[in-house]
Amino acid sequence: MKHARSCFQVVTTFTVLVFLFVGNANAQTAVIRKDHLNKTRNLISKIPAQHQKLLSSGMQRILQLAQVLNDDRSKMAGNRGMITMSPGVGAANALTSAVAPFAAIPGPGPGGTIRVSDPRLDFANSVITSFTQSETSSAWCGNTVVVGYNDSGAFARTAGVNYFGGWSMSSASYSNDSGRTFVDIGYMNPGNKFLNFIAGDPVVACTSPTQFYYSSIFAFGQDSSGNFFNGVAVNSSSDGGQTWSDPAAAVAKDFNHSIDKPWLAADPTNANRLYVTYTDLDFSGVRCPNDIRYAIELVSSADGGGTWGAPGIVHEECFFTGGNFLEGSNAVVAQDGTVYVGYELFPSAVPQNEIQLAKSVDHGQTFGAPVKVSDVWPNGNSGLLQGGFHNNEFPQVAVDRSRGLSRGTVYITWSDGSNNIVFDLFPFFDAYAYPDVMVAKSTDGGQTFTAPTAVSPKSSNFTGRGRDQFFPGIAVDTRGNVGLCYYDRRLDQVNTAIDRYCSVSENHGASWKEERVSEARWVPAHAADGLVDLHYIGDYDALSSDFLLQHGGFFGAFQVQTMGNPDVVAARLD
Repeated sequence: MKHARSCFQVVTTFTVLVFLFVGNANAQTAVIRKDHLNKTRNLISKIPAQHQKLLSSGMQRILQLAQVLNDDRSKMAGNRGMITMSPGVGAANALTSAVAPFAAIPGPGPGGTIRVSDPRLDFANSVITSFTQSETSSAWCGNTVVVGYNDSGAFARTAGVNYFGGWSMSSASYSNDSGRTFVDIGYMNPGNKFLNFIAGDPVVACTSPTQFYYSSIFAFGQDSSGNFFNGVAVNSSSDGGQTWSDPAAAVAKDFNHSIDKPWLAADPTNANRLYVTYTDLDFSGVRCPNDIRYAIELVSSADGGGTWGAPGIVHEECFFTGGNFLEGSNAVVAQDGTVYVGYELFPSAVPQNEIQLAKSVDHGQTFGAPVKVSDVWPNGNSGLLQGGFHNNEFPQVAVDRSRGLSRGTVYITWSDGSNNIVFDLFPFFDAYAYPDVMVAKSTDGGQTFTAPTAVSPKSSNFTGRGRDQFFPGIAVDTRGNVGLCYYDRRLDQVNTAIDRYCSVSENHGASWKEERVSEARWVPAHAADGLVDLHYIGDYDALSSDFLLQHGGFFGAFQVQTMGNPDVVAARLD
């Protein structure tokens, strides 16, 4: 087993180096790329290990790529790791067939689902390492639906084929029939600049059936003055997700900062106004002298992403002073333009974390004091759920924009492990917390919240020690109905196999009707893809309703691993 894993790592290192050095105009560009990956890696190494575990999957992929490129085995080809290939055997030729002609994806997905990503691309050019699609966000406007997701295959198609452009770890699929069939575009456009790298954590928003926006981590880029930055990228599409602009930097900070976990929201009162929230890991010492500053910040655009304003502070903490950490922001805009931002606070002094929510009534220029929604117990153990994959309790927020009496109600969901904590021998006599999906609501504009309730409590018929529910997504449709979708292990008494369930409330959260939306159970695989962290499964799968309020119901994309690696599928709830 050790030998097999070592061979896998060597092959992956070799493959990444082919992309890094062969697919560039010159070696200097490759050195610059590697240098900026290392800058991020070195910066992250300065924060406590327990906080490193809480960083987004997009950031984990950046760190994974940096680790691969710094592996001693990368020198096996000599010349400081640069690889020389014979004419006609370049990375472009090797990967050309991986980019299939864009066409509707054939056939339904496993377990009665809708295929979103194209599985034909996953093993097109490699048997030893397949490509992963996961961590989804969707936007629905009228008859058009666009789904964004992380895609390691996008890296192969840009780093290996797109010699004269940037790198991408992001992709998307679009639908012109309200999410019944999809076309996989292959990769999100990283632009034609060598030194662009968009690294995933996608969020999609729309303001019309043709106008869509897509945010992701901008791992590194170079501005018009030649300055290097990291931040948040936003691509735009004016044809319903079929083609995309080059990425614009909604956030661009120097490498005294590391930007993580962005979220994008559109304003229903103004089709040109957009918001992006994110976590700023700030080592500049400006606001926290001789300290590490953790902050949830927000930027806005009033011209459809053409220009972006200066960052506003939602919540900030100086680490050495208070010891607290912040991560996992999620933004939504109400029918009156109020901006709500949910996130998780990790206090240093107590074992329980907090779900918090802040709001702005002046288009994100200022935020009031955050409201504590609830305590939350960390899921699983040490950031991992059973099966050894990363998990989090990051909240998702939705606002009722219907025209009924419930208009303006704010809902927030997360997963909480406090209801079933059991002794576990192997994490050094520690405990394991089986999470439930929780929801709370506010009818006074986010000033106060109801006590959180479990959406689908463990059944009395369940005979195992516990079952995990995790990564909930939430939305409210034009009728005021509330939808919640999540992963659930209730059908496996030993809590290994994963299913997808959705719960819908037609009485504003008083009761819920649940539905299993995929008959394809799966078990998380490890080391199937050398371009992602071995413990990777994603951070979220968001749920959407029609932003234009023309259709009722919900649309949600999610991953399944029935084919041996993660693919993106979806379900509609009409």
